[in-house]
Amino acid sequence: MLLSRDLRDTAALANHLTLKYEVRVSPLAFDLCSEPLCFDTIDESLLDHLPLKGLLMPIGANDMNDAVGLCPEKLEYISTANYLAPCKLLNHYLPALEKNAGLIAGFGSVASARGRSRNAAYSAAKRALDSYFESLAHYSAKRAFSSQYYILGYLDTNLAFSQNLLFPVASPDRIADVVYSRRSTNGRLFLPRHWYILYRIMQFLPWTIFRRLSF
Repeated sequence: MLLSRDLRDTAALANHLTLKYEVRVSPLAFDLCSEPLCFDTIDESLLDHLPLKGLLMPIGANDMNDAVGLCPEKLEYISTANYLAPCKLLNHYLPALEKNAGLIAGFGSVASARGRSRNAAYSAAKRALDSYFESLAHYSAKRAFSSQYYILGYLDTNLAFSQNLLFPVASPDRIADVVYSRRSTNGRLFLPRHWYILYRIMQFLPWTIFRRLSF
């Protein structure tokens, strides 16, 4: 099942996967930032599929004007899209994934390494998601399902459009290959992997230097 706010994002992909692999693929329009958040539509569609065995959550949104002092509406939207919505989705389907020894894969961002004036709400939400998936890993340690968390660097997606980035973007297809190859494992991984070093440097950079950076 492929979820997106707009079926134009997933309908063509669903048809392609159905024809190529002869599997049932259901595209579904669903806004995880809607209030109140109700999963009835997804639950009903899942009845026509095999038992749920995996939940892949490359969920997120940002705003070019995200900075300290962001208006309440945008602050709430960014916080919901990047933290609350993924957690609500995870919690709703956790019992089924435990029962079916499934996989839960979450996706964070290197922006969570350290707060700065730009991307303030986004970074805070992703840091909260990091913590929640760390708790999930602790919870899953003695249970049958797999828990994975990927901290992503710059990717070739719409979030990178028109941005002056410090490093090259990575292919989402390559990231997907890694996720698929590790589908039966547990753990936390930086993708692309060189971001681990950069992430740690940012965390331990002295404040006298960090405060002068403007990126």
